Amino acid sequence: MEHRVSAQAGDTPETDPDEFGRLQAEETPREPPESEIRIWWQRSAPLAAGAALAIGAATLWFGNMLSRVPLDQHATFGYLLMLPLLLIVPAFSLAGLRLAYAAYGNRESEARTLIVIVTLTAALFNVLAMMRFGSALLRIFSN
Repeated sequence: MEHRVSAQAGDTPETDPDEFGRLQAEETPREPPESEIRIWWQRSAPLAAGAALAIGAATLWFGNMLSRVPLDQHATFGYLLMLPLLLIVPAFSLAGLRLAYAAYGNRESEARTLIVIVTLTAALFNVLAMMRFGSALLRIFSN
């Protein structure tokens, strides 16, 4: 069994061809893997559009329901105590708008027209839900 010595006297890793090839291979940036892990709403525009529509419909329903609550002399104080919990409604609507925007930006699929219709409807529902929530809060706290 022989060991091959490639470096001669006076050779450094910079001038040794074997060492140079190995160093160059280590320093070259590797290409990213073909299948990157992406978030579900970036992978599937129909799922993002459907989720945005569901969030918009639910928050619109809650905003409409909140604007029909009966008010008495103690209701304003009760709703003031519940306000931190009620503020989740516009937060969900903003998340629905973000999902609709992500679905609209990633609409390169076979059902492009359907995705556009669903995302625009979802955006409309979410904006209406925030407006209904704001008007309900104005109605409750104006008493």
